[in-house]
Amino acid sequence: MTSAIDTPVRYAGFVQAVMLGRDGLHRDVLLECFARAGAMAPRSYITTGNVTFTAAPSELDGIQDHVEALLADVVDRQTEVFFRSIAYLEDLLDVDPFGTSPVDDAVENEVMFLSTPLANDWAALPLVSTGGHLTIIGATATEVFVAGREIDGRRKGGGGWIERITGQRMTARAWRTVERVARDPLPKP
Repeated sequence: MTSAIDTPVRYAGFVQAVMLGRDGLHRDVLLECFARAGAMAPRSYITTGNVTFTAAPSELDGIQDHVEALLADVVDRQTEVFFRSIAYLEDLLDVDPFGTSPVDDAVENEVMFLSTPLANDWAALPLVSTGGHLTIIGATATEVFVAGREIDGRRKGGGGWIERITGQRMTARAWRTVERVARDPLPKP
């Protein structure tokens, strides 16, 4: 009998601050890093570090540590990976945090994946950046949802701002990327 902690789950891994094709990191190398770390059936999406894979929940921390070490060897710097189950991402899609956004002229909606939970009272939302380019419209314990505006023909990403106000590292993905990754065509185990 397999316990729930050993039942394989489909996950998404969002690799921080990498671009495939740079620093020796190509799609095959990225997928090999995941496979060598114990991730089963890894698949990559789009041109940045988005990978889906299958693993037992009990193995997830070890896979994360191993993938991060292998990626650091390839790109010659610390590179964090943020894991979420596909089921969790599907739940985020069902909630649709951008569906009721107070920013009616957003040109980009982003999700910031955090490594540790935020305090319940970390910020009063919505929270607007200096200059008004970015508005935090919502958050979960481990994600921040940011609507980005174009002002005077310029857009700004929210990563640095979110790291400063939350006090932790994160990785950002466009909401449409999360939608695509969550619709992973491999069957769930």
